[in-house]
Amino acid sequence: MKHIIALASKIAFTLALLYVILDRVYHAPFLSVLFIAFFLGFVSYLSGDMIVLPRTNNITASLADFGLSFVILWVFVLIQTRNDFPPFAAALLSAACLTVFEYFFHRYLLENVLDETFRNEPTAKDNTLQYQTEAADELFPDVTNEKHEE
Repeated sequence: MKHIIALASKIAFTLALLYVILDRVYHAPFLSVLFIAFFLGFVSYLSGDMIVLPRTNNITASLADFGLSFVILWVFVLIQTRNDFPPFAAALLSAACLTVFEYFFHRYLLENVLDETFRNEPTAKDNTLQYQTEAADELFPDVTNEKHEE
């Protein structure tokens, strides 16, 4: 149930943000914005929030979400909207605003949604081998005592 609430809130905020940026500012059709909000929210929740975030930190997951959002939004803007505005700027502005939201959303996920066992999976840093040498009390053996004891 926690995942459904988190996914629904992510999609709702993504829709609100993309509506303001793409529909109001860049005049994209509302049904296209609705479709991309559902698609982007679902894909980024599965990839960025459920795969990348538990294995890395919040900054890395937010940057991964920025890249994913930027590429998806750029393709969407190229295909779905009129070309009377720069699609790169619209995608960049939308992805940057979504990344700010994602940073705070990841904090919410880490505190409330992801369970403790899922958060504490071993990372690449935990899998490094750590060698330790064995040390003795004496640096040089006393060879003279061994010859006299025989």
